[in-house]
Amino acid sequence: MEDDTRQQSGSIRIRPAKKTEWNEAMQLAFRTFLKFESEQYGPEGTKNFKEFVTDRFLYNMFLRGEYKLFVAEEKENLVGLISLRNGNHISLLFVEERYHRKGIGTALIRYLQEYMLQNTAFERLTVNAAPYGIPFYHKIGFQDTGDTTTKDGITYIPMEFYL
Repeated sequence: MEDDTRQQSGSIRIRPAKKTEWNEAMQLAFRTFLKFESEQYGPEGTKNFKEFVTDRFLYNMFLRGEYKLFVAEEKENLVGLISLRNGNHISLLFVEERYHRKGIGTALIRYLQEYMLQNTAFERLTVNAAPYGIPFYHKIGFQDTGDTTTKDGITYIPMEFYL
């Protein structure tokens, strides 16, 4: 499934990211973070998130295939992304604002679940859900596994979903 592309509703396609798309995807993540999450996190959380999406070590993990990145595109424009760390942990999930509530986030999760079933031995998918994303994750079946936590200015609730 590594080279698999899935047609979604309308003209949205989901596929593995190309190496040349890393910067564009991380810019989409940071831009969306600034719009919907940074106010809750404040300067410390925003600084740490920016450092995360611009980290060369993370980029090198992606190049080596150790950090999976999948994108949603419409007419060759990236409109969403999801990443997988440690084989079963959603590290990033972002969708451009004008594409919110159109099923793209759910489609990205489903694509990732299918990828995991075909390519890993993991039986569950985990995420540290940001406050903005908590209702979304609950709606698609994720369950809390711990209390609200704040680390390095980033607030989240750990969650899981059994495949």
